[in-house]
Amino acid sequence: MFSSDLRSAAARRDAGIRKISRLTWRAGMAGVICSAVIAVAFGHHAQGQAAPPGQSGTIVVPHQPPAPAQGGGQVTSGAS
Repeated sequence: MFSSDLRSAAARRDAGIRKISRLTWRAGMAGVICSAVIAVAFGHHAQGQAAPPGQSGTIVVPHQPPAPAQGGGQVTSGAS
């Protein structure tokens, strides 16, 4: 009698492990699918935006720095 109880308990344990394993795989697949959907949604949104006229989407560096402003509101920072 003890042997059949042991086999029954082992069978229930194995069935439970299979069920948890199946649920874990399904949750993982759902996560991957949701991540892909979000990536596609944000990726298309970024590609759909056009650059302003006259710019090719690059950073424009001025030829010289801006001139310092005059007046009491001018703040100079640095170690000098």
